[in-house]
Amino acid sequence: MRHELKKKVFVDPGSTGRPSWYPEPDQDDDLLFYIQRNQNEDAIVYRVNRTSGGLISRDLPMDAYWIKFTNGGERRELNAIQSKLAYGYESEMISPELFRFRFVAYKSLQFYIAKKEDQYIAQCEMEGEIVQINNIYVYALEFGVFPDVKYIELYGERADGTFAYRKIDVE
Repeated sequence: MRHELKKKVFVDPGSTGRPSWYPEPDQDDDLLFYIQRNQNEDAIVYRVNRTSGGLISRDLPMDAYWIKFTNGGERRELNAIQSKLAYGYESEMISPELFRFRFVAYKSLQFYIAKKEDQYIAQCEMEGEIVQINNIYVYALEFGVFPDVKYIELYGERADGTFAYRKIDVE
C-alpha cells in the first residue's frame, strides 16, 4: 500500500477579491468611494471636500482619511508617506462641477469627480463606458517597506443601475 502526502493549502481569503465580511463606511451624500486592502478591514475613505460656502474645493476636491475598523471605527488622517506615495491623489479642475484625478501610486488610471443631481460622484471608464465607482479593493503582498500590489478591483454602478466591475492586474 502506497501512502501519499497531501499538501495543506492555505488560501488567503482576500486573494480572490474583497471578502464579503469586510465592513463598509457609513453612506452619506459626500462619500465618493473607499479603498480596502487584503491586509485588514480598515478603509481609506474619499469624501467631497467642501469650502465654507458649501462648494467643492478647487485645490483639494477630496478629503482622504482612514476609518480604522480594526480599532472601533476610529477616524485617522493619512500620514505623509501614505499621502505622497500610496493613497494621495493629484487633481485638476475641468469645470466647477467636474474634476479629473489620479492616484499618486497608480497614475495610469484616471478618475473623475462629477456632479450628479445634488451630489458629487466618482467615476472612471470601464469597458468603454463611464461608471460610478463605489469602492476599490487592492490585493498586495507585504515585502519590506513597500507592498507588492498584485491586482486592483474596481466596483461600481452603470448609468442604468447595473453592477460594474473591473480587475486590473498590476505587474
